Parts: sequence; C-alpha cells; structure tokens
Amino acid sequence: MDIKLSKITAALLIAQISLLADNTQLEDLEVVSSAFDTQVKSVSSKQLEEQQASDVKDILKSLPSVIVDGNARYGQRVYVRGLEDKYGNITVDGAKLGGQLFHHSGDQTIDASLLKITSVELGPNSALSGSGVINGSFVYETKDPSDFLKEGEKLGGKVTLGYQSGYERKSGTVAVFGKINEKIEFVGIGTIAEDGTLHLGNGDKINSKESKLESGLAKLVFKPNDYNTFKLSFNKYKDGGNRQLTGEKIGTDLNDNDYNSISRDTLTLKYNYTPDSELINFEAKVYTNKQYLTREATTGTDTTSGLTYTEPQREYINSSMGYDFRNSSLVGIHKITYGTDYTHEKQEIEADSLRVYSDSSTLDLNFDGGETKDYGLYLEDEMAFDKLTLTLGARYDHYKLGGIYSGVFNHLSPKMKVKYQATDKLTLKAGYGHIFKGPALSETMLLSSTAVQSSDTKAQIGNNFELGFDYSLTNALNADDSIFGFNIYRYNVDNYSTLTRNSALESQSDVVIWGTETMFSYTKGKLGFNASHTYTDGSQKDLATGINYDPQTAKIHVFKVGANYKLTNEFKVNYSAEYVPGNSWLNYSSRSGLVTKYDRKTYSVHDINFTYNPNSMKNTTFNFGIGNIFDKSYVRHSAFLAQSSTTDKSYEVGRNFKFQISYRF
Repeated sequence: MDIKLSKITAALLIAQISLLADNTQLEDLEVVSSAFDTQVKSVSSKQLEEQQASDVKDILKSLPSVIVDGNARYGQRVYVRGLEDKYGNITVDGAKLGGQLFHHSGDQTIDASLLKITSVELGPNSALSGSGVINGSFVYETKDPSDFLKEGEKLGGKVTLGYQSGYERKSGTVAVFGKINEKIEFVGIGTIAEDGTLHLGNGDKINSKESKLESGLAKLVFKPNDYNTFKLSFNKYKDGGNRQLTGEKIGTDLNDNDYNSISRDTLTLKYNYTPDSELINFEAKVYTNKQYLTREATTGTDTTSGLTYTEPQREYINSSMGYDFRNSSLVGIHKITYGTDYTHEKQEIEADSLRVYSDSSTLDLNFDGGETKDYGLYLEDEMAFDKLTLTLGARYDHYKLGGIYSGVFNHLSPKMKVKYQATDKLTLKAGYGHIFKGPALSETMLLSSTAVQSSDTKAQIGNNFELGFDYSLTNALNADDSIFGFNIYRYNVDNYSTLTRNSALESQSDVVIWGTETMFSYTKGKLGFNASHTYTDGSQKDLATGINYDPQTAKIHVFKVGANYKLTNEFKVNYSAEYVPGNSWLNYSSRSGLVTKYDRKTYSVHDINFTYNPNSMKNTTFNFGIGNIFDKSYVRHSAFLAQSSTTDKSYEVGRNFKFQISYRF
C-alpha cells in the first residue's frame, strides 16, 4: 500500500465516521474481550505464583505468538510475531526499557515475584501503544499495596521460599505492606535468587552460568481524595556472578570467569485525575530508567598488536527518561484518547580508569555513544455503533538522533481496528497499523571510536494488516465460557536494521512477516482449558547483495496447551505443554555471503504444577511442580545455533523439580 494513500484514506475515514456519529448516543463502550485478549492480557500474579514463575520465560511461555529461548536467566531472548522484542515496546510501570546491551544476552530484566499483571499487545494497530512499535508491546505492572492488604488491615507481610533443581535455584522473597493512614499506603518487596549448576536434558551440567539475582520494589501510593491518585515506585534489578559473558551460548562444565552483571534501576511517578466528568480521565507518567552491563577489571591480549593489557571495571549503560500525558473523554458514541509522550535514550561506556598496555601505552575506555529523542502526539477515537466498534487513530513522531549520530525524522502513522458483531456468537475483526521506527542505537558493548554513521541512515517503515474472527462456543459446549478465535496477519519492514554490531546505523534488509494465530479456551466449573497454534513465516532480502533468505523465526509452528482443575477447595493442579514440529529454513550469513539450508528438530515439553492451600493453615500456600517432566533434550528454534548441524546449541533446562512455600502474616 502506498504510504501517502493510506494516510489520506485514514484521514477521510475518520472525518466521515465522525460526521455519521454526531447524533448517536453512547450506550456502552466496553467491548467484550476477544479470544486473544483473554489469553494474552490476563497473566496475573496468581497465575505466576501457581506456576512458580521465576524468570521472563516462565512469565511469557503460555502466550500465543510469543517465544522465549535460552536456559540461563540472563541469556533468555524474547520473540513476538516473528521478530525480537526490541522491535516492540517494553514498559515496567510505564517506564520504557530500550536498546541492546549485548547481543548474547537478553534485555527483559523482569522479576516475576514483583509483578501484578503482564500483558502483550500484538501488532502495531493502536496509537496508544507508544512509539516505534513493529510487532507488539509488553506491559509489566508491579504490585500495589492494595494487592496485599485485606479490608481493615493496617500492616502485614509475606515470606516466600523456593527451590528449583534444574537451575539449583534457591530463592527467597519478603514483602511488607501497610497503611500509614487512610490516604497513604506502601509496599516493599525484596527477592534474592541464587543459581548454581544448570542441568540440561542431554545430561550435561553447566557451571559457567552461576549467578545471583537481587531484586526489589518500593512503592508509595497517596490518595488525597477520590479524584486524585499518586504512585511513586522504585524498582531495582541486579543479576550477576562469575559467569560466562555470553549467556545465550551453550556453556561449559567449568566456572573460571570474570564477574559480570546486568542491572536495572527504574524510578516512576504516576498520577491519575478522575473527577465526576465524562470529559476527564487524565493519566500522567514520568520516569527514568537505567540498564547497565558491568564487567570487572581484567587482563587480555590485543589481537592486532599482540600486546597484553590490564583494564579497569567497565559499565555499558543504556539510559532512558520520558513521560506520557493522556486524557480520555466520552462524547456521544466516542471514547476519545489523546496525549503526548517523550522518550530520550542514551548509551555510554564508563570505566574506572585507563586500559594500560604492556608497552606502557594507554587507552581511555570512556565513551559517549548515540542518543535519540522522540516527541510524539497521538489521538485515538473508539466508536461504538449498534453492532460495529470502530477505532481510528494516528501518531505523529518527531524523532531526532544525537551524540555520535545525527538526523531528524518526522512521520505520521495512521491506525485502525474494526470489530463487527455479525451474530450473537460470531465477531469479525480487522486491523491496520502503519509502522514507523526511527534508527535505533546499536548494541552498547561494541561501541567504539570507529563508529561511523552511514550516509544514508533511514527509518524503518512498513504496514501491518490483520483479519480474524471470534466464535462463542459457550452454549454449544455447555460451558461457563468458551471461545474460538483465529487471526491472520502480514506486515513488512523496509530498511530493517538489527542492533547487533550496527554501529553505522545502516539499513540491512527488507523483511516481510506473515502468520496465523488460532486460540481456543474453555471453562466449566472447576476446569479450565486453553489451546493455541501459531505459525510464523516470512521472507528477507539483503539490501547490499539482493540475496533472499528466511527470517530466523520462519517456518515455525508452535502448539501450546494449558489446563487447570480445582480438585478441592484446598488443592489445584495446572498442566501445560508445548509441541513444535521440525522444519527447514534458509539462513544467510553476512560474513560469508552464503545461504545455507538448515534443519531444526521436533520437540515437545510438558510441565505440571500443584497448589495446596490447607484450611488448617489459611495463611500458608504450598506449590510443587515438575518442569520438562520427561527430561527432554531440546533447543527452541529461535535459539542460538538451533540448526541440527552443530552441537554448539543453547539447550533448554532438563527435568526441573520446583517447590515453593509462602506464609502471610
């Protein structure tokens, strides 16, 4: 679709619908959740606790169109709808996490024990999801004091202890919460989790990834009256140890590594103003965020000169700060949301002193890299007619490169979502989102003074199209609730660029991704069941050579199943499974210039968890589970060197016995 034509069409459609709706009254703008909304937007703290979630893989593993690979916590990589999470938005309490620290580690520094809820917005079809969204948005919200406090309670606490055999992971969490008075509440949560030897399904034991996670949350909630709410939170995450730096690689049985850690410090202030007016529902978020990779002082040899050297402790830093101010108004059939946001991202290297070579020469390792500033304006109008819900919106972004890079990019991105209630059981859906993502900063650890910007630095631009339906099976299956849903999508990204080693900010390829998503859920009494199938495919063309090949996530079918059953008021069981059939894909190496066909093997994995809340110990909860019940040796298809022609793969953890006990006082 021609970009200019799509923008003009969207503008005319907004004007036409607005005129049509002028004399229609608002009945109820709340839209019944789709099959995917119920699955993708409802991962609660209760579910995470029942599954003994302890890393980002546990948090996201049940979600359709989401893949998390890797074994060690700091090496886990996240993919959604065919691309890495770096092509979406990731926020914690509204604070945006951006950039890439190191290409052999993950960047979703999330501690499950702090989370209230997790949701994923699939696709770029909403103007409210923030800037630069290509494939989706991850939204993490940490726990509030009200999530712990019971009615009339002034002060309380909760202690949780756990162990997981596959990681030799020993963990402990302490939460303290209370009310200072009727207007001020607080919560403080601290977690320590130590990982020892990893036990893989092929029998290998990996000692080179031992680490210690220290995580904490402090949150203060102030409600001076019924209309105003302030939330101030500080979230600290630090995961480190004498471990191999390349967390996504296979690992060894040796542990003779320098200390390194990945950390995050996030400070967020939220404000809500909700007076008795349909015109005002105001929300403001202001944040600062710092993610950094720390490496201790070490020695080495320069591969060019052959000189040995000593170098100090270094920190590779991605920092961001920003705000989001928005208001929602109900006018007739319209729910209009409008606002402005701003994100400033910066990368740098800080060293304690100079690198000193054996010939007494020195090198200053401190380095200021690139920075970006993105100013956004957005508007979205959700209109509810008799059977039709139409959402039209647009974002305008002013994106500016700074630091060692330069360039300004201005762009308007129209968005649209349509739902039509064809019958009392069948809902038809369609969506469109124009894609714009300014040139993203390269990975920070490989920054150097040799970084030279390409003379033709371009933004990433494309279009996303979706079609689907939801069909209610509640009556047909005599269920309390049951729904079947299907989506098909296709999006392209022109001037696609990876962050890895891309110090010149060069456009590297044109990418097209398409796929299908099928979802079924069923609840009846004490039984809950869900199943999903997703398929991702696509094509990619190298801009320098014109060579065509497959994206890394092409040709992948993923089947997921989940079930839970409440045997008694005290005892509940959860089961989940994942099956991925084998496939072949065409991999392109920019180093060799060759396209090679690789095979990836079939795998299936099964997990089970039990929750016991004894009536005789009302404040105590016991959780027991087994991950990878059959101790399978497998590699997820998006993982490092997943192809079967090499043994140097990132194998997943083998059979993992999990036990957890929580006591509330």
